[in-house]
Amino acid sequence: MARVLLIMPHLPQRMGAPYLGQQYIAASLLADGHEVRALDAAAVRWSGDDAELVAEAEVWRPDMIGMTLFTYNALRGYTLAAQLRHTTRMLVAGGPHPTVLPGEPLEHGFDVSVSGEGERTVVALARYLDGADVALEELSGVRFWNGEGPPKEALDDLDALAFPLESYGCYESDWYSPHQMIVPGGLMTSRGCPARCTFCANYVTGRAYRWRSPENVVAEMVALRERYGVRHFPFWDDAFTARRPRLNALCDAILAEPGLAGVTWTCITPGNMVKPHDLARMRAAGCVAINFGLESGDYNILKVIRKGQKPEQVKAAVAAAKAEGMVTVVNFMFGFPEEGVEELRNTLRLMEELAPSTDFFNNRGVLVPFPGTEIYDVNHARYGFTRWWLRPEMIVDEPNLFVLDPQQSQEYLLRDPSLELDFFGYSEEVRELIAACVRFKGLHNQRTGNMIASRSEPMAAVAQEPPAGDEAA
Repeated sequence: MARVLLIMPHLPQRMGAPYLGQQYIAASLLADGHEVRALDAAAVRWSGDDAELVAEAEVWRPDMIGMTLFTYNALRGYTLAAQLRHTTRMLVAGGPHPTVLPGEPLEHGFDVSVSGEGERTVVALARYLDGADVALEELSGVRFWNGEGPPKEALDDLDALAFPLESYGCYESDWYSPHQMIVPGGLMTSRGCPARCTFCANYVTGRAYRWRSPENVVAEMVALRERYGVRHFPFWDDAFTARRPRLNALCDAILAEPGLAGVTWTCITPGNMVKPHDLARMRAAGCVAINFGLESGDYNILKVIRKGQKPEQVKAAVAAAKAEGMVTVVNFMFGFPEEGVEELRNTLRLMEELAPSTDFFNNRGVLVPFPGTEIYDVNHARYGFTRWWLRPEMIVDEPNLFVLDPQQSQEYLLRDPSLELDFFGYSEEVRELIAACVRFKGLHNQRTGNMIASRSEPMAAVAQEPPAGDEAA
Protein backbone atom coordinates (compact mmCIF):
# COMPACT_ATOMS: atom_id res chain seq x y z
CA MET A 1 0.00 0.00 0.00
CA ALA A 2 1.39 3.38 -1.01
CA ARG A 3 0.60 6.66 0.72
CA VAL A 4 -0.52 9.30 -1.78
CA LEU A 5 -1.08 12.97 -1.08
CA LEU A 6 -3.11 14.83 -3.73
CA ILE A 7 -2.70 18.60 -3.83
CA MET A 8 -4.62 21.29 -5.68
CA PRO A 9 -2.52 24.50 -5.59
CA HIS A 10 -4.19 27.86 -5.14
CA LEU A 11 -6.24 29.10 -8.12
CA PRO A 12 -7.12 32.73 -8.91
CA GLN A 13 -10.81 31.75 -8.76
CA ARG A 14 -11.93 29.63 -5.81
CA MET A 15 -13.74 26.32 -6.22
CA GLY A 16 -16.91 25.44 -4.31
CA ALA A 17 -16.34 21.67 -4.54
CA PRO A 18 -13.36 19.33 -4.94
CA TYR A 19 -12.18 19.17 -8.56
CA LEU A 20 -14.00 16.24 -10.17
CA GLY A 21 -10.93 15.01 -12.04
CA GLN A 22 -8.95 14.79 -8.81
CA GLN A 23 -11.83 12.98 -7.12
CA TYR A 24 -11.67 10.32 -9.82
CA ILE A 25 -7.93 9.88 -9.17
CA ALA A 26 -8.45 9.61 -5.40
CA ALA A 27 -11.31 7.12 -5.78
CA SER A 28 -9.24 4.96 -8.14
CA LEU A 29 -6.33 4.89 -5.70
CA LEU A 30 -8.60 3.97 -2.80
CA ALA A 31 -10.20 1.18 -4.83
CA ASP A 32 -6.71 -0.24 -5.43
CA GLY A 33 -6.01 -0.30 -1.70
CA HIS A 34 -3.80 2.76 -1.25
CA GLU A 35 -3.96 5.39 1.49
CA VAL A 36 -5.01 8.81 0.18
CA ARG A 37 -5.26 12.34 1.52
CA ALA A 38 -6.14 15.51 -0.36
CA LEU A 39 -5.23 19.14 0.30
CA ASP A 40 -7.30 21.66 -1.68
CA ALA A 41 -5.77 25.14 -1.55
CA ALA A 42 -8.30 26.28 -4.18
CA ALA A 43 -11.30 25.48 -1.96
CA VAL A 44 -13.69 28.30 -1.20
CA ARG A 45 -13.08 28.13 2.57
CA TRP A 46 -9.41 27.14 2.58
CA SER A 47 -7.60 29.68 4.75
CA GLY A 48 -4.07 28.27 4.77
CA ASP A 49 -1.04 29.06 2.64
CA ASP A 50 1.63 27.08 0.82
CA ALA A 51 3.65 26.74 4.03
CA GLU A 52 0.74 24.83 5.55
CA LEU A 53 0.71 22.45 2.58
CA VAL A 54 4.41 21.76 3.08
CA ALA A 55 3.96 21.28 6.82
CA GLU A 56 1.19 18.73 6.23
CA ALA A 57 3.40 16.84 3.79
CA GLU A 58 6.31 16.84 6.23
CA VAL A 59 4.15 15.27 8.90
CA TRP A 60 2.43 12.71 6.69
CA ARG A 61 5.48 11.77 4.56
CA PRO A 62 3.66 10.39 1.50
CA ASP A 63 5.32 8.04 -0.95
CA MET A 64 3.87 10.12 -3.78
CA ILE A 65 2.55 13.65 -4.11
CA GLY A 66 0.21 14.13 -7.05
CA MET A 67 -0.45 17.75 -8.00
CA THR A 68 -3.30 18.90 -10.25
CA LEU A 69 -2.12 21.71 -12.50
CA PHE A 70 -4.20 24.08 -14.57
CA THR A 71 -2.50 26.76 -16.64
CA TYR A 72 -3.65 29.32 -14.06
CA ASN A 73 -1.90 27.60 -11.15
CA ALA A 74 1.06 25.99 -12.94
CA LEU A 75 3.54 28.62 -11.73
CA ARG A 76 2.22 28.31 -8.18
CA GLY A 77 2.57 24.54 -8.46
CA TYR A 78 6.15 24.75 -9.70
CA THR A 79 7.12 26.97 -6.78
CA LEU A 80 5.38 24.61 -4.38
CA ALA A 81 7.09 21.55 -5.88
CA ALA A 82 10.50 22.91 -4.91
CA GLN A 83 9.32 23.28 -1.32
CA LEU A 84 7.88 19.75 -1.27
CA ARG A 85 10.90 18.01 -2.79
CA HIS A 86 12.21 16.68 0.55
CA THR A 87 8.84 15.33 1.71
CA THR A 88 8.22 12.52 -0.78
CA ARG A 89 9.77 9.86 -2.99
CA MET A 90 7.94 10.94 -6.15
CA LEU A 91 6.44 14.24 -7.30
CA VAL A 92 3.82 13.74 -10.02
CA ALA A 93 2.13 16.47 -12.10
CA GLY A 94 -1.18 15.80 -13.82
CA GLY A 95 -4.22 17.65 -15.12
CA PRO A 96 -4.92 19.98 -18.04
CA HIS A 97 -1.57 21.80 -18.12
CA PRO A 98 0.78 18.78 -18.08
CA THR A 99 -1.43 17.16 -20.70
CA VAL A 100 -0.54 19.81 -23.30
CA LEU A 101 2.98 20.58 -21.99
CA PRO A 102 4.22 17.31 -20.48
CA GLY A 103 7.86 18.34 -20.42
CA GLU A 104 7.39 21.61 -18.56
CA PRO A 105 6.72 20.16 -15.07
CA LEU A 106 9.94 18.13 -15.37
CA GLU A 107 11.82 21.38 -15.95
CA HIS A 108 10.42 22.63 -12.64
CA GLY A 109 11.25 19.78 -10.27
CA PHE A 110 8.63 17.09 -10.90
CA ASP A 111 9.72 13.49 -11.31
CA VAL A 112 6.81 12.38 -13.49
CA SER A 113 4.35 14.18 -15.75
CA VAL A 114 1.05 12.50 -16.68
CA SER A 115 -0.89 13.43 -19.82
CA GLY A 116 -4.58 12.76 -20.31
CA GLU A 117 -6.86 10.69 -18.12
CA GLY A 118 -4.77 9.65 -15.16
CA GLU A 119 -6.83 7.09 -13.24
CA ARG A 120 -4.97 3.98 -14.45
CA THR A 121 -1.58 5.67 -14.68
CA VAL A 122 -1.52 7.06 -11.15
CA VAL A 123 -2.64 3.71 -9.76
CA ALA A 124 0.26 2.07 -11.64
CA LEU A 125 2.69 4.63 -10.21
CA ALA A 126 1.42 3.90 -6.69
CA ARG A 127 1.93 0.18 -7.30
CA TYR A 128 5.47 0.90 -8.53
CA LEU A 129 6.26 2.74 -5.30
CA ASP A 130 4.76 -0.15 -3.36
CA GLY A 131 7.26 -2.52 -4.92
CA ALA A 132 5.27 -3.98 -7.79
CA ASP A 133 6.98 -4.90 -11.05
CA VAL A 134 5.87 -1.87 -13.07
CA ALA A 135 7.92 -0.55 -16.00
CA LEU A 136 7.47 3.25 -16.15
CA GLU A 137 8.38 3.32 -19.83
CA GLU A 138 5.35 1.13 -20.57
CA LEU A 139 2.81 3.47 -18.97
CA SER A 140 0.88 5.45 -21.57
CA GLY A 141 0.96 9.22 -21.26
CA VAL A 142 3.89 9.25 -18.79
CA ARG A 143 7.02 11.33 -19.14
CA PHE A 144 9.91 11.21 -16.66
CA TRP A 145 13.41 12.63 -16.41
CA ASN A 146 15.12 10.04 -18.64
CA GLY A 147 12.34 8.68 -20.83
CA GLU A 148 8.66 8.44 -21.62
CA GLY A 149 5.94 5.90 -22.18
CA PRO A 150 3.76 5.45 -25.28
CA PRO A 151 1.27 8.21 -26.22
CA LYS A 152 -1.71 8.72 -23.93
CA GLU A 153 -4.73 6.55 -24.58
CA ALA A 154 -8.39 7.37 -23.99
CA LEU A 155 -10.12 5.21 -21.38
CA ASP A 156 -12.74 3.05 -23.03
CA ASP A 157 -14.54 1.38 -20.12
CA LEU A 158 -15.75 4.36 -18.10
CA ASP A 159 -18.10 2.11 -16.12
CA ALA A 160 -15.04 0.44 -14.57
CA LEU A 161 -13.99 3.64 -12.78
CA ALA A 162 -14.75 4.07 -9.09
CA PHE A 163 -17.38 6.68 -8.28
CA PRO A 164 -15.87 10.04 -7.22
CA LEU A 165 -18.04 10.09 -4.09
CA GLU A 166 -15.79 7.36 -2.65
CA SER A 167 -13.10 10.05 -2.33
CA TYR A 168 -15.08 12.43 -0.10
CA GLY A 169 -13.35 11.17 3.03
CA CYS A 170 -10.01 12.39 1.64
CA TYR A 171 -11.16 16.02 1.88
CA GLU A 172 -11.93 18.21 4.89
CA SER A 173 -15.60 19.10 4.74
CA ASP A 174 -15.18 22.55 6.27
CA TRP A 175 -13.11 23.67 3.26
CA TYR A 176 -16.32 23.82 1.23
CA SER A 177 -19.28 24.42 3.50
CA PRO A 178 -20.01 25.89 6.94
CA HIS A 179 -22.35 22.93 7.39
CA GLN A 180 -19.49 20.42 7.61
CA MET A 181 -20.28 18.65 4.36
CA ILE A 182 -18.53 17.98 1.07
CA VAL A 183 -20.39 19.80 -1.68
CA PRO A 184 -20.75 17.27 -4.52
CA GLY A 185 -18.92 18.49 -7.61
CA GLY A 186 -21.37 17.10 -10.14
CA LEU A 187 -21.12 14.14 -12.51
CA MET A 188 -19.58 13.27 -15.86
CA THR A 189 -21.78 10.89 -17.85
CA SER A 190 -19.48 11.01 -20.88
CA ARG A 191 -15.97 12.11 -21.79
CA GLY A 192 -14.54 13.77 -24.84
CA CYS A 193 -15.97 16.31 -27.25
CA PRO A 194 -16.21 15.82 -31.03
CA ALA A 195 -15.94 19.55 -31.71
CA ARG A 196 -12.70 21.17 -32.93
CA CYS A 197 -13.02 24.71 -31.55
CA THR A 198 -9.78 26.67 -31.92
CA PHE A 199 -9.98 28.21 -28.43
CA CYS A 200 -10.67 25.05 -26.43
CA ALA A 201 -7.96 23.35 -24.36
CA ASN A 202 -9.91 20.23 -23.47
CA TYR A 203 -7.21 17.65 -24.13
CA VAL A 204 -7.41 15.67 -20.88
CA THR A 205 -10.45 13.66 -21.98
CA GLY A 206 -9.70 14.30 -25.66
CA ARG A 207 -11.89 14.42 -28.75
CA ALA A 208 -13.02 10.80 -28.82
CA TYR A 209 -16.57 10.80 -27.45
CA ARG A 210 -17.20 7.96 -24.96
CA TRP A 211 -20.02 7.46 -22.51
CA ARG A 212 -21.00 5.54 -19.42
CA SER A 213 -23.92 3.14 -19.47
CA PRO A 214 -27.24 4.57 -18.23
CA GLU A 215 -27.23 1.95 -15.44
CA ASN A 216 -23.83 3.11 -14.20
CA VAL A 217 -24.82 6.79 -14.17
CA VAL A 218 -28.08 6.04 -12.36
CA ALA A 219 -26.24 3.92 -9.79
CA GLU A 220 -23.97 6.88 -8.98
CA MET A 221 -26.94 9.24 -8.70
CA VAL A 222 -28.74 6.83 -6.37
CA ALA A 223 -25.63 6.45 -4.22
CA LEU A 224 -25.28 10.23 -3.91
CA ARG A 225 -28.94 10.59 -2.98
CA GLU A 226 -28.95 7.75 -0.44
CA ARG A 227 -25.63 8.58 1.23
CA TYR A 228 -25.59 12.37 1.02
CA GLY A 229 -29.18 13.43 0.36
CA VAL A 230 -28.33 14.93 -3.04
CA ARG A 231 -31.41 15.89 -5.05
CA HIS A 232 -29.81 18.10 -7.74
CA PHE A 233 -27.11 16.88 -10.14
CA PRO A 234 -25.00 19.13 -12.40
CA PHE A 235 -23.73 17.13 -15.38
CA TRP A 236 -20.40 18.56 -16.58
CA ASP A 237 -20.12 16.71 -19.90
CA ASP A 238 -18.76 18.96 -22.67
CA ALA A 239 -21.37 17.70 -25.14
CA PHE A 240 -24.14 16.06 -23.13
CA THR A 241 -26.50 15.62 -26.09
CA ALA A 242 -23.91 14.59 -28.70
CA ARG A 243 -25.34 11.09 -29.18
CA ARG A 244 -29.14 10.98 -29.24
CA PRO A 245 -29.67 7.23 -28.53
CA ARG A 246 -27.42 7.52 -25.48
CA LEU A 247 -29.29 10.63 -24.31
CA ASN A 248 -32.67 8.96 -24.67
CA ALA A 249 -31.53 5.82 -22.85
CA LEU A 250 -30.16 7.88 -19.95
CA CYS A 251 -33.37 9.91 -19.62
CA ASP A 252 -35.40 6.68 -19.64
CA ALA A 253 -33.16 5.13 -16.98
CA ILE A 254 -33.53 8.16 -14.68
CA LEU A 255 -37.32 8.08 -15.08
CA ALA A 256 -37.45 4.35 -14.40
CA GLU A 257 -35.48 4.52 -11.13
CA PRO A 258 -37.82 5.01 -8.10
CA GLY A 259 -34.90 6.21 -6.00
CA LEU A 260 -34.52 9.25 -8.29
CA ALA A 261 -38.12 10.42 -8.20
CA GLY A 262 -38.21 14.20 -8.06
CA VAL A 263 -34.49 14.81 -8.73
CA THR A 264 -33.35 17.65 -10.97
CA TRP A 265 -30.27 18.10 -13.11
CA THR A 266 -28.51 20.50 -15.46
CA CYS A 267 -26.26 20.04 -18.48
CA ILE A 268 -24.07 21.76 -21.08
CA THR A 269 -24.32 21.29 -24.83
CA PRO A 270 -23.77 23.08 -28.16
CA GLY A 271 -26.99 24.50 -29.55
CA ASN A 272 -26.73 22.49 -32.75
CA MET A 273 -26.63 19.16 -30.89
CA VAL A 274 -30.13 19.29 -29.44
CA LYS A 275 -33.64 19.13 -30.93
CA PRO A 276 -36.97 20.26 -29.42
CA HIS A 277 -38.14 16.67 -28.85
CA ASP A 278 -34.84 15.99 -27.02
CA LEU A 279 -35.59 18.87 -24.67
CA ALA A 280 -39.08 17.57 -23.91
CA ARG A 281 -37.69 14.19 -22.92
CA MET A 282 -34.90 15.79 -20.88
CA ARG A 283 -37.37 18.00 -19.03
CA ALA A 284 -39.55 15.00 -18.19
CA ALA A 285 -36.47 13.26 -16.76
CA GLY A 286 -35.66 16.20 -14.48
CA CYS A 287 -33.54 18.63 -16.52
CA VAL A 288 -34.25 22.12 -15.20
CA ALA A 289 -31.47 24.15 -16.83
CA ILE A 290 -29.30 23.90 -19.92
CA ASN A 291 -26.16 25.79 -20.89
CA PHE A 292 -25.69 26.46 -24.62
CA GLY A 293 -22.25 27.32 -25.98
CA LEU A 294 -22.30 29.73 -28.94
CA GLU A 295 -19.35 32.11 -28.30
CA SER A 296 -20.03 34.68 -31.07
CA GLY A 297 -22.89 36.33 -32.89
CA ASP A 298 -20.84 36.85 -36.04
CA TYR A 299 -20.99 34.24 -38.81
CA ASN A 300 -17.40 34.81 -39.93
CA ILE A 301 -15.98 34.49 -36.40
CA LEU A 302 -17.97 31.30 -35.83
CA LYS A 303 -16.43 29.92 -39.00
CA VAL A 304 -12.90 31.02 -38.06
CA ILE A 305 -13.07 29.45 -34.59
CA ARG A 306 -14.67 26.31 -36.08
CA LYS A 307 -17.61 26.40 -33.71
CA GLY A 308 -19.71 24.38 -36.14
CA GLN A 309 -23.01 26.14 -35.50
CA LYS A 310 -25.01 29.21 -36.47
CA PRO A 311 -26.77 31.84 -34.34
CA GLU A 312 -30.21 30.77 -35.55
CA GLN A 313 -29.58 27.24 -34.23
CA VAL A 314 -28.93 28.55 -30.74
CA LYS A 315 -31.89 30.93 -30.92
CA ALA A 316 -34.15 28.02 -31.79
CA ALA A 317 -32.66 25.82 -29.04
CA VAL A 318 -33.03 28.53 -26.38
CA ALA A 319 -36.65 29.19 -27.39
CA ALA A 320 -37.43 25.46 -27.26
CA ALA A 321 -35.80 25.10 -23.84
CA LYS A 322 -37.78 28.04 -22.47
CA ALA A 323 -40.97 26.51 -23.88
CA GLU A 324 -40.21 23.43 -21.77
CA GLY A 325 -39.82 25.58 -18.65
CA MET A 326 -36.04 25.28 -18.37
CA VAL A 327 -33.60 27.89 -17.09
CA THR A 328 -31.46 28.93 -20.06
CA VAL A 329 -27.79 29.94 -20.07
CA VAL A 330 -25.91 31.07 -23.19
CA ASN A 331 -22.12 31.36 -23.45
CA PHE A 332 -20.38 34.12 -25.38
CA MET A 333 -16.68 34.93 -25.70
CA PHE A 334 -15.00 38.15 -26.81
CA GLY A 335 -11.60 39.19 -28.07
CA PHE A 336 -10.74 36.70 -30.80
CA PRO A 337 -7.74 38.03 -32.76
CA GLU A 338 -9.82 38.17 -35.98
CA GLU A 339 -12.61 40.07 -34.21
CA GLY A 340 -13.09 43.74 -34.94
CA VAL A 341 -15.68 46.39 -34.20
CA GLU A 342 -18.32 45.08 -36.61
CA GLU A 343 -17.98 41.49 -35.38
CA LEU A 344 -18.36 42.57 -31.76
CA ARG A 345 -21.40 44.67 -32.64
CA ASN A 346 -22.97 41.61 -34.25
CA THR A 347 -22.36 39.64 -31.05
CA LEU A 348 -23.82 42.38 -28.87
CA ARG A 349 -26.89 42.57 -31.11
CA LEU A 350 -27.42 38.82 -30.83
CA MET A 351 -27.13 38.96 -27.04
CA GLU A 352 -29.76 41.69 -27.04
CA GLU A 353 -32.01 39.50 -29.20
CA LEU A 354 -31.51 36.50 -26.94
CA ALA A 355 -31.90 38.40 -23.66
CA PRO A 356 -35.72 38.03 -23.34
CA SER A 357 -35.48 34.22 -23.56
CA THR A 358 -32.11 33.81 -21.79
CA ASP A 359 -32.04 33.69 -18.00
CA PHE A 360 -28.28 33.99 -17.67
CA PHE A 361 -25.22 34.55 -19.80
CA ASN A 362 -21.90 33.10 -18.76
CA ASN A 363 -19.94 35.56 -16.65
CA ARG A 364 -17.32 37.71 -18.38
CA GLY A 365 -15.91 35.76 -21.34
CA VAL A 366 -12.77 37.56 -22.55
CA LEU A 367 -10.64 35.10 -24.53
CA VAL A 368 -7.57 33.66 -22.81
CA PRO A 369 -5.15 31.84 -25.16
CA PHE A 370 -4.48 28.59 -23.32
CA PRO A 371 -1.52 26.47 -24.40
CA GLY A 372 -2.43 23.55 -26.61
CA THR A 373 -5.10 25.52 -28.47
CA GLU A 374 -4.77 26.57 -32.07
CA ILE A 375 -5.29 30.18 -31.05
CA TYR A 376 -2.25 29.99 -28.78
CA ASP A 377 -0.05 28.13 -31.26
CA VAL A 378 -0.78 30.53 -34.13
CA ASN A 379 -0.55 33.78 -32.18
CA HIS A 380 1.82 33.57 -29.20
CA ALA A 381 5.00 34.56 -31.07
CA ARG A 382 3.27 37.29 -33.06
CA TYR A 383 1.71 38.96 -30.01
CA GLY A 384 4.49 38.24 -27.52
CA PHE A 385 2.64 36.10 -24.97
CA THR A 386 4.76 32.93 -25.24
CA ARG A 387 4.54 31.01 -21.93
CA TRP A 388 2.55 33.83 -20.38
CA TRP A 389 1.58 31.60 -17.43
CA LEU A 390 5.17 31.72 -16.14
CA ARG A 391 4.97 35.51 -15.70
CA PRO A 392 3.48 36.34 -12.27
CA GLU A 393 1.93 39.60 -13.47
CA MET A 394 -0.25 37.62 -15.91
CA ILE A 395 -1.90 35.57 -13.16
CA VAL A 396 -4.48 37.90 -11.64
CA ASP A 397 -5.65 36.73 -8.22
CA GLU A 398 -9.29 37.53 -7.59
CA PRO A 399 -11.36 38.11 -4.46
CA ASN A 400 -13.23 35.12 -3.11
CA LEU A 401 -16.64 35.72 -4.70
CA PHE A 402 -18.19 33.02 -2.52
CA VAL A 403 -17.72 35.10 0.63
CA LEU A 404 -18.37 38.59 -0.77
CA ASP A 405 -21.69 40.31 -0.27
CA PRO A 406 -23.91 39.31 -3.24
CA GLN A 407 -24.08 42.90 -4.45
CA GLN A 408 -20.28 43.19 -4.34
CA SER A 409 -19.93 39.97 -6.32
CA GLN A 410 -22.37 41.22 -8.95
CA GLU A 411 -20.50 44.49 -9.32
CA TYR A 412 -17.16 42.71 -9.59
CA LEU A 413 -18.47 40.55 -12.45
CA LEU A 414 -19.25 43.63 -14.55
CA ARG A 415 -15.60 43.68 -15.66
CA ASP A 416 -13.14 41.01 -16.76
CA PRO A 417 -9.53 41.20 -15.50
CA SER A 418 -8.43 39.24 -18.58
CA LEU A 419 -9.16 42.28 -20.74
CA GLU A 420 -6.46 44.23 -18.90
CA LEU A 421 -3.90 41.57 -19.86
CA ASP A 422 -4.47 42.60 -23.50
CA PHE A 423 -3.14 39.41 -25.05
CA PHE A 424 -3.93 40.50 -28.62
CA GLY A 425 -3.16 44.24 -28.51
CA TYR A 426 -6.74 45.44 -28.97
CA SER A 427 -7.49 48.89 -30.32
CA GLU A 428 -9.19 51.29 -27.95
CA GLU A 429 -12.51 50.95 -29.79
CA VAL A 430 -12.37 47.16 -29.65
CA ARG A 431 -11.47 47.24 -25.94
CA GLU A 432 -14.45 49.50 -25.24
CA LEU A 433 -16.80 47.19 -27.12
CA ILE A 434 -15.47 44.10 -25.33
CA ALA A 435 -15.97 45.85 -22.00
CA ALA A 436 -19.51 46.80 -23.05
CA CYS A 437 -20.29 43.17 -23.93
CA VAL A 438 -18.98 41.95 -20.57
CA ARG A 439 -21.01 44.60 -18.77
CA PHE A 440 -24.15 43.76 -20.75
CA LYS A 441 -23.97 40.16 -19.57
CA GLY A 442 -23.27 41.17 -15.98
CA LEU A 443 -26.20 43.58 -15.80
CA HIS A 444 -28.52 41.04 -17.42
CA ASN A 445 -27.48 38.42 -14.84
CA GLN A 446 -28.01 40.93 -12.04
CA ARG A 447 -31.57 41.58 -13.18
CA THR A 448 -32.35 37.86 -13.38
CA GLY A 449 -30.74 37.19 -10.01
CA ASN A 450 -32.60 40.02 -8.32
CA MET A 451 -35.89 38.86 -9.81
CA ILE A 452 -35.31 35.31 -8.55
CA ALA A 453 -34.30 36.61 -5.12
CA SER A 454 -37.45 38.73 -4.91
CA ARG A 455 -39.51 35.59 -5.49
CA SER A 456 -37.41 33.65 -2.95
CA GLU A 457 -36.61 31.02 -5.56
CA PRO A 458 -33.42 28.93 -5.38
CA MET A 459 -30.67 29.56 -7.95
CA ALA A 460 -29.12 26.09 -7.71
CA ALA A 461 -30.56 25.08 -11.06
CA VAL A 462 -28.35 27.40 -13.08
CA ALA A 463 -26.00 25.37 -15.28
CA GLN A 464 -22.96 27.62 -15.23
CA GLU A 465 -19.52 26.44 -16.33
CA PRO A 466 -17.19 24.85 -13.81
CA PRO A 467 -14.38 27.11 -12.61
CA ALA A 468 -10.90 27.47 -14.10
CA GLY A 469 -11.94 28.38 -17.60
CA ASP A 470 -11.96 26.41 -20.83
CA GLU A 471 -9.32 23.94 -19.67
CA ALA A 472 -11.31 22.71 -16.69
CA ALA A 473 -12.30 19.32 -18.00
